Amino acid sequence: MPGAVTRTVCLLGFGNVGRRFCELVARKGDELAADHGLRVLFTAVGTGSHGSLVAHPGLSAAEVLATYASGAGHTGAPGSVPPEATFPDPARPSVELIAASGADLLVEATPLDPHGGVAAIAHLDAGLGRGMDAITVNKGPIAWDYGRLADLAALRGRRLLFEGAVMDGCPIFSLFRSCLPGCRLLGFEAVFNSTTNYILDAMGEGVGFADALARVRADGYAETDPSHDIDGHDAAAKTAALANVLMAAGLTPDDVPKDSIRDVDPARVRALRAAGKRLRVVCRAQRNGETAGAGHDRAAGARQDDFGEAAVAGHHDGGGAVRAEVRLTELAPEHPLFSAAGSTLSALLHTDLMGTIQVAELDGLPDQTAYAIYADLVSIHEGS
Repeated sequence: MPGAVTRTVCLLGFGNVGRRFCELVARKGDELAADHGLRVLFTAVGTGSHGSLVAHPGLSAAEVLATYASGAGHTGAPGSVPPEATFPDPARPSVELIAASGADLLVEATPLDPHGGVAAIAHLDAGLGRGMDAITVNKGPIAWDYGRLADLAALRGRRLLFEGAVMDGCPIFSLFRSCLPGCRLLGFEAVFNSTTNYILDAMGEGVGFADALARVRADGYAETDPSHDIDGHDAAAKTAALANVLMAAGLTPDDVPKDSIRDVDPARVRALRAAGKRLRVVCRAQRNGETAGAGHDRAAGARQDDFGEAAVAGHHDGGGAVRAEVRLTELAPEHPLFSAAGSTLSALLHTDLMGTIQVAELDGLPDQTAYAIYADLVSIHEGS
């Protein structure tokens, strides 16, 4: 690809998202070169249970997929990679793999650890410390340690991007970075977890909790550990991440009170459905003492005095503390978040200059999260 700049990638995690990102790069390789002057090679790939790969000077995305498939003696197309596929080398510690990769970009796509995000934070520390740019779709580091990691990236002169950490491929962080100069986020309300959408809607149709969970796991929506979704860990981590980046909240997920759907009364869900309403896990954050522009009170499902025992954290720029929570909420059809059903995710962003903005993603699936990595990759390459 004459004239294209080559970026070498160390990819950690080759589950649904990591594999789909590789497939996307394979499919879009010519377009990346022609439209963006970018060529991508993978010098290392690591998984927790399917081996690892180190390859210098690097493999194309198509070659990575073929190598993975051939590890099980499989010769089909990349899209038909079987569950028993594997990379040729044994799994190795991720920090060692980062060092061995010699890559200039780290893509972190490992599963969420709801109790501190320690492993993913260590991965980003290692990558940034070696002068690599970094992309993560793991919400843990942004929820638990964003301020320090952002400072480390700045100190090293590197980029740290994470569009896929909260709302799959739907732009929230880049929306403020690129499209809303000078606009401040004062608060938000959002439905960030599709697994709980599916389970609650199935319960409204008369399906038992256990059967609803089995169905959503079979469809591939749940986290690796479904308790992350059910007990609000995923939603709390996303709430903290968004508040930390766009509101300088200084929260951790442990600071965010959260409701579980584990003990929801099925009769309550069925009664709400019969009344034309929905029960949803709603994430909220608000900066004390401030309200958004016109339209905030009309759109908001909860205002400042509705937060109860929500977490309160200091705001780094002196603009007041931020309160956050994850609560089971009854939504009537006129509420803007009522449309968040199934894999649809939606957020109301209350701002100082633009009033309330609503963003929604109809399909919050691994393909969309893989696109977030792809978009961040292009952003880093182009310096946007």
